[in-house]
Amino acid sequence: MSLPTSTKPISRGAARQGLAIGELDQRTNPHCRILVGLAFDLSGDHETQLDKPALDRLQAIRLVSAPWIVVAMLAAAIVVLLAERVRHRSSERAPRDSDERFRLMTEQAPIMIWTTRPDATLDYLNSTCMAYTGLALEQMLDDGWLDAVHPDDRDRCVSTYVPAVAAREPLLMEYRVRRADGVYRWFMDSAVPKHDANGTFTGYIGCTIDITERREAEDRTRESSEALEASNRQIQHLAGRLIEAQDAERARVARDLHDDVSQQLAGLSIAFSGLKQQMGKLEVGEALQEDLRALQERTTAIAQNVRHLSHDLHPSVLRHAGLVAALTSYCRELERAHGTTVTCNAEGDCGAITEEAALCLYRIAQEALRNVIAHAGASRADVRLLCTGEIAEIAVADDGRGFDVAGAFEHGKGLGLVSINERVRLAGGTVSIVAEPKRGTRLSARIPTSRIAKAAAGAAAEHARREYSLS
Repeated sequence: MSLPTSTKPISRGAARQGLAIGELDQRTNPHCRILVGLAFDLSGDHETQLDKPALDRLQAIRLVSAPWIVVAMLAAAIVVLLAERVRHRSSERAPRDSDERFRLMTEQAPIMIWTTRPDATLDYLNSTCMAYTGLALEQMLDDGWLDAVHPDDRDRCVSTYVPAVAAREPLLMEYRVRRADGVYRWFMDSAVPKHDANGTFTGYIGCTIDITERREAEDRTRESSEALEASNRQIQHLAGRLIEAQDAERARVARDLHDDVSQQLAGLSIAFSGLKQQMGKLEVGEALQEDLRALQERTTAIAQNVRHLSHDLHPSVLRHAGLVAALTSYCRELERAHGTTVTCNAEGDCGAITEEAALCLYRIAQEALRNVIAHAGASRADVRLLCTGEIAEIAVADDGRGFDVAGAFEHGKGLGLVSINERVRLAGGTVSIVAEPKRGTRLSARIPTSRIAKAAAGAAAEHARREYSLS
């Protein structure tokens, strides 16, 4: 069998591909030419060209004379060709379908969605953006979106936006955007870099969310916090003033007791003593003399109690003999009065402590020892005073039952502890309390003793005082 030498295309599909009989070997089976053309017709491919390997494969079957073998082989070729065409069309349609789905999703989203070019200019905004701002798409593309940003926020937006895009980093910023009615509301931009299938940076994709209610809540919280802090400072200032007034009133009462009441009681005791001597000369009955003696002893006891009370209110020995002598005297009085062993030890140069610091340390030890006697059930308490440089530390430890420190403050108990804390705070120092049930308590307070530290604490107190007076 011989083939015609005409160059007429073998089919419409082959003609569309530019494939002519002359391109095949003249000895190719005619069934081959017919099925190749049919394959192109069925595939509907208007772009794919047969390359040299495909032509070579067709020529490989040129000697085949059995029609059924030719049909089988070319049927397989047709299946491959159709599958390739379907894959080619799917790959072309996939990006278009993806873009359509993206547009459909973003246009129906209740938030603002946008994308940029690699140079950071906007190339897409969804309809929510235009509906909110009342601006046309053309007005907002490129850099036009900045016109809707609050004037006070524009520079900050640019200074945040441009470096993030240059570094290809995720973007997060907050700013105000003008609504169509002219009202500004707070929004948060969140965006990430986007890349194509080859990994090339193609810009940013981001969303803009209304956070006005959150910002307003934060503003209210911040204002409340500032008001609370101011109130706390006023309370602390008031507490400091109360402690100062308390110390001043204690000093006044102690002075009155010592200069007035104690002197009158001493005079009354002397008068009883003289009266007793006169009654002895008059040979007064023994019962009356015994009553007079009892009155004199009671008067002496009252005078002694008044002296102790005056000393507790404001120890004159603190001013005249110093802190160490005052603490030692107070510990001895407690030990004598209550039977609890109380020791006092001092280390360092404590003679240079200012009068205010000495009074603070004395009151701390006094309050701590009162708690030991009244609540700890301790058999022993130790007071240790350490003076190093510009810092003085006083520690009071006992072997009593201990207590729950947090619970004492939480339930409003332990006014003595509150007083200690406040005194230390006013002095610019720190205090720590360690207590364990049945293992005793240790209280330690550190305060500055130099004039410089005192001046700094005074400046802080004066600032709080001015703030309180203005309010």
